[in-house]
Amino acid sequence: MRALGIDLAAEAKSTGAVMVEPVGHRRWRAAELNGTLHDDRLVLAAQRADVIGVDSPLGWPAAFLSAVTAHHALQPWPAPTERATLTHRETDRAVRALGVGTPLSVSADKLGSVAMRCALLQRRWADEVWTRPAPRDGSGPLVETYPAAALKAWHVENKGYKNRRDKDEAQRVRGKVVAAIEDVVGDWLDLQFVRARCITSDHVLDALVCALVAIAAKAGATHVPSENQRQAALIEGWIHVPSTPLAAIAQPAIGTADGRPGSERP
Repeated sequence: MRALGIDLAAEAKSTGAVMVEPVGHRRWRAAELNGTLHDDRLVLAAQRADVIGVDSPLGWPAAFLSAVTAHHALQPWPAPTERATLTHRETDRAVRALGVGTPLSVSADKLGSVAMRCALLQRRWADEVWTRPAPRDGSGPLVETYPAAALKAWHVENKGYKNRRDKDEAQRVRGKVVAAIEDVVGDWLDLQFVRARCITSDHVLDALVCALVAIAAKAGATHVPSENQRQAALIEGWIHVPSTPLAAIAQPAIGTADGRPGSERP
C-alpha cells in the first residue's frame, strides 16, 4: 500500500507532501514530493497512491450550508442565534471531546480557503484517479487528518513545533518529534530521505504524519464516526484521530485502500 500524506495549504508554495511506499520485503520508505505542489502535481501523485491522508476539512458544517442556501434564496435565516453548529462540524466537536485539540472553523476562519482548494482536488481526484467521489468519512481512499491532534494522541510531545516567533526552538522541537516517530516505526519505515526536511519544515513533518494517520485509518487504528455521527461525517468530513499507540500500527498491509488486492511496487 502506498500512502500519500498532504499538508494542504491554500497556496501551493506552503503545501507539503510525503509518499510512504514499499521498497522491498517488509520495508517501506518515506519520500518528499519536491518542488511547488500545484494541483496538477497532487493529482499525478494521487494516481500512484492507494490512500491519501490530507490535513484539510473535507466539507463544511451541514447547518452552515443550509443557512447560506436559505439566505442566498432570500429566505429567512434558519439557524439559531447560537452559532456553534454553523462554525464547527460534528467531527470538530468529537476531536475536542477527545481532548487532543480544538479544530479551527472551516466556515468562519481562514481555514475555509484551504477547504476550497481541497474541494477542487476532491473533484479532480474523483474524475481523474478514482472514477467516483471518495466518501468523506474516511472509509475509502481519502482520510481527513489533523497532524497536531494525531501526535498528541500518540503521546508525542510537540508543543511549539510550529513556533513562528522562535524558529530555532521550533526546529529543535521538530527534531524531537521526528526522533520519537523514528524510534517507533524505524524498524519498517526508512525516514532518511525526509528526516532533515521534517526538521526544517513543519509542512513536510505534517505531511509525514498525514501519511501515517492514513495508514492507521486503514488498519482500523483511528476513531471512526458512530452510527449517529456517520451521516454528518459523509457530508462534512471526519477527522481521523489515532485510537492506538503508534507502535500498534506496525507496517502497512499490502493492498489498496478499498480492500482490493495490491502488490509491492518498487
